Amino acid sequence: MAIRILLADDHSLMREGLKQLLEMEKDFEVVGQANTGRELLNLVSETSADVVLLDINLPDMSGLRVLELLREKKCDVKVIMLTIHDDWEYVNQAIRLGAHGYLLKDIEAQSLYRAIRDVKAGKTYVHPNLAWDIIAQKDKSMLLDRLTAREREILYMVSKGLGNEDIAERLVISDKTVRNHVSNIYRKLGVKDRTQAALLGMKSHLAHRYD
Repeated sequence: MAIRILLADDHSLMREGLKQLLEMEKDFEVVGQANTGRELLNLVSETSADVVLLDINLPDMSGLRVLELLREKKCDVKVIMLTIHDDWEYVNQAIRLGAHGYLLKDIEAQSLYRAIRDVKAGKTYVHPNLAWDIIAQKDKSMLLDRLTAREREILYMVSKGLGNEDIAERLVISDKTVRNHVSNIYRKLGVKDRTQAALLGMKSHLAHRYD
């Protein structure tokens, strides 16, 4: 079954180019295009799309505001930001607001295809250059060796987008215990927040250990 995709960008040439590029893949179907945030919100309700490619710069509201509204409406659609903005603050904010991916517009076609398929499958995908910034020059495997088995398990769940309450329920431990583990993970990995920890977990291929 084809992955149903919506495009939201204020440049029609960009949308048309993306549409042609995406529909070269047999498992992709572009089911709508939006020039504004409001148009996109209407299309999400009308089309039952699986994935949205969303620019940050829209005429009526920012893509980040669109993310907020989609979350408030509890829309069952996964959002990938596709933008020129490589500032880490944008990445942080987008993922905190519920984006499942963050890509720059210079991304290669094959990486874009992979991002869409990964996000549809429930994973998170961040542009390789941005993800590498999180790692800095640190050796990923050595960083994970600092964690206990329980901390690695919790980091994996964080990288899958689970909140502390969900993790506590799955592991049958208290919320406070989860918070303590997460705090230790931040300290041991040298990261500042949940998003950076999640990205480090993804880049370290934790999924191979637990999926």
